[in-house]
Amino acid sequence: MLKYLFLLLGLSMSLMACSKGNPTTRVNWSYGSGSNIDSFCTTKATFYLHGKTVFSYPGGGCNAGAPYEDIIEKKYYWSGGGGLPTDGVPVPDKAEIEMVSFHDRKRYRIKVDLPADLAQRMQQGYQVKGRVDQRNWLYFGMAPGGYYEVLLFGDLQGVSPDLLIARGIAEEVTDNWYDKKYPIGVSQYMVTLKNFDKEYGELFKQHPVPLGMAWAPIMDAYRAKQPKTDQQPVN
Repeated sequence: MLKYLFLLLGLSMSLMACSKGNPTTRVNWSYGSGSNIDSFCTTKATFYLHGKTVFSYPGGGCNAGAPYEDIIEKKYYWSGGGGLPTDGVPVPDKAEIEMVSFHDRKRYRIKVDLPADLAQRMQQGYQVKGRVDQRNWLYFGMAPGGYYEVLLFGDLQGVSPDLLIARGIAEEVTDNWYDKKYPIGVSQYMVTLKNFDKEYGELFKQHPVPLGMAWAPIMDAYRAKQPKTDQQPVN
């Protein structure tokens, strides 16, 4: 269900796709973005292949924060951001994703080189509960402090565990002319941040969350507990 949460939104937004590329990398794939605890807005997503833009999404999708009990009980897991369709777009070799973190009050940019065998990983099928599933949902997760992970997901109740393909600390965006003219929290997202503070401000003070690379072992432990349903690969 999460994989197609934003399908209708994605179809209504302006998407730019380039049909040229390596035909061997054409597979059925989608992408999404989310967080493990934060409220955020994805403001830009651009994918490249061999130095050329093959897909660009202007952003606009926002997600609410985690349930109160998850923050209190320190239940951290990637969620939100259904996979947007990329019909006819070749599998990229590089991605740039921009997201505004309400917890940090910053705009971050994830810049990542994707694995050369990404298409093969997406195409690999697994027999799960009587059907074949693939990890063909490219997911970008952002946590407080700029920590990010890039993962391959299968369908809900499908193949698992999630496959980590990259992680690091996203760069803070400082070259956005609009942010310079209308700073975040001053002239942008004012109402949204006010509501965020009202809903989560005291909660985060009482139950502070990790920051930066401190998330790495936490998310590794989360994946280690996921069911291992990738035991029957389909050639």
